[in-house]
Amino acid sequence: MIRTIFKNIISDTVLKIVVAIFLLLLIFKPMNIKDIDLDTIMILFNLMLIISLVKRAKILAYISNSIINHVQTTRQITAYITSTSFVLSMFVTNDVSIITLVPLYILIAKQLNLSIVYPTVLITIAANLGSAFTPIGNPQNVFLVEFYHVSIQSFLANSLILLVMGMLSMTVLIFFSENKPLQETPIKDVRINKIHLLMIAGLFVLVLLAQFSLFSIWIDTLITLVVVEMFSPKSIADVDYSLLLSFVFFFLIVGMLSRIDLVVSLIHQFTQDGIHTYLTSIITSQFISNVPSAVLLSKFSADFTSIYYGVSIGGLGTLVASLANLLAYKQISLNVPQFSGKFLKEFTFINIILLLVLSLLKIILI
Repeated sequence: MIRTIFKNIISDTVLKIVVAIFLLLLIFKPMNIKDIDLDTIMILFNLMLIISLVKRAKILAYISNSIINHVQTTRQITAYITSTSFVLSMFVTNDVSIITLVPLYILIAKQLNLSIVYPTVLITIAANLGSAFTPIGNPQNVFLVEFYHVSIQSFLANSLILLVMGMLSMTVLIFFSENKPLQETPIKDVRINKIHLLMIAGLFVLVLLAQFSLFSIWIDTLITLVVVEMFSPKSIADVDYSLLLSFVFFFLIVGMLSRIDLVVSLIHQFTQDGIHTYLTSIITSQFISNVPSAVLLSKFSADFTSIYYGVSIGGLGTLVASLANLLAYKQISLNVPQFSGKFLKEFTFINIILLLVLSLLKIILI
């Protein structure tokens, strides 16, 4: 198990890039271990353990089979799997929704001779938009809630507008998908253990309570580890430790950047008020991804709302705007490499249009 974990860590391209940036910045500024938000790292670790249990309990496979059993047209299956991505991302994070549903859809598409590119683009967009609604839907939400000590009532009051915008966006995008009769295909019977389902639900509740400081993060971690060790010890190896290490280095990098005078001066100029902070969050997300953007800008602004809206909508746009986008492209490249170029073009075109529309819509509503 340790060998597998180590192999996955040293082979991760994103981690290599992050470490290289860290080493480069280390030349100019010393690191400060206090820049690491340990609470956020531990919550992400717990979520990853729970998500591993979800996958091993075949809950997602069960949901997918239910979808196939209740559709009759290609548009319906696109709508169902996109909606699944939208809702699941709220609880198992946008990254896990992508890793699980994109390969699953590709498999179904090959069996039923369905279009691959447009639906996978929609699955990715749905994961980014849906995950914005909950405090555990994506890493930047986990961090922002921890950093600003936002209550669950306050968070949901802010996120509701993004939920509505996301639902309307997905409805319009699904309308443009192809609509042909779906041929019948045999599927494997998948059953889930109700006790495991209740156990996983309980762990989700505990991690949510821990995030809002209503329960000890360390006790939550201990309980989660004990449950995993009892029911599925192999799940410990399923955790994406390279991603956790990437976040550790993200925190260190952002800390070093925030102590460089030129960077400090520039960011101060662009975070003077809510609208500038919002636009800066969107723009920086396009180049350094929304998670590092959230961490960086939080050091210069107390405006949680503007940063939250900016990095949430900023996950749309370029391929690097969100880690979920890169994961979707990686799944396409691995499973159907012949479509990778077309996916990149359609993804970029649709995402930029949606980014512009939602960005302007939010400005009008502010």
